[in-house]
Amino acid sequence: MTGAKTGPDVTGTGPGRAGTGARTAPAAAGTEPGAVPTGVRRLVNRLLAILVALVVWHLFALGPGASSDFPTPPESFRTAVDLAGTGAYWSNIATSVETALLGLGLAVLVGVPVGLLIGADERVRRSTQLLLDFGRTVPAIALLPLLLLLFGATRDLGLVLILVSAVWPVVIQTSYAVGEISPQLRRVGRAYHLTRWHLLRHLIAPSMFPFVFVGLRIAATLSLLMAISSEFLGGSDGLGYVLLQAMQINDTGRAFVYSFTAAFLGLLLNLVFVLLQRRVLWWHPSVRKGGTA
Repeated sequence: MTGAKTGPDVTGTGPGRAGTGARTAPAAAGTEPGAVPTGVRRLVNRLLAILVALVVWHLFALGPGASSDFPTPPESFRTAVDLAGTGAYWSNIATSVETALLGLGLAVLVGVPVGLLIGADERVRRSTQLLLDFGRTVPAIALLPLLLLLFGATRDLGLVLILVSAVWPVVIQTSYAVGEISPQLRRVGRAYHLTRWHLLRHLIAPSMFPFVFVGLRIAATLSLLMAISSEFLGGSDGLGYVLLQAMQINDTGRAFVYSFTAAFLGLLLNLVFVLLQRRVLWWHPSVRKGGTA
């Protein structure tokens, strides 16, 4: 009969059936077919920026910089390969890094306890604000002549310079972190009768770590900068000293390589602290979203 109702679709072509007529799943929200992933685009943009910088460097070396023996990128690369094959190059790198890390350790050992003491009391924090502002604005290099008379061209000179410059961001960030802890957290700790150690470990420390890590990253950069500067100006062994020697004999190729080596060390040191921050603060919202806090 022409008016009879048709039965259910059993051909496999209806909706919800697997078959040639099955509907395809909708595309994921926020994505477009054939779109380049964000990570790939970011990498390509960075490589393009590096390529442009190398081209500009090369053109400058062949043009205005030719009269002053400004090295081209290929010449600097060959010089870097030659230096990398010598033990003195790696020994100087190790000396500078070791000095920077020792100085950073001293800054942390001094800065964190002082920051905790300052940040724990509002009156102390207000009364020391001017002193902290004054101390962090004094350039450590200005103290070099006095420190050179006291310690001579030794590693102690670099350690003191690092401590004077790198301790301030640690102190300031630590004191700020303690001061920003919510009073509700302290009341919760007292309600649960937590000891001072458990209060510090389970409530205060997790709340202050994001701020302290910012201070550590700044202090790490300052530590490497002061280590190389003390070697350059004070004459102790390390990258700064061999950079000074290269400049004194007008060896621009080696001077460029040593300068770029110091820059790469700074990037590497910052990367280490970023990865350490993500490892330690994996629970923090800024890290879980892919930030570096």
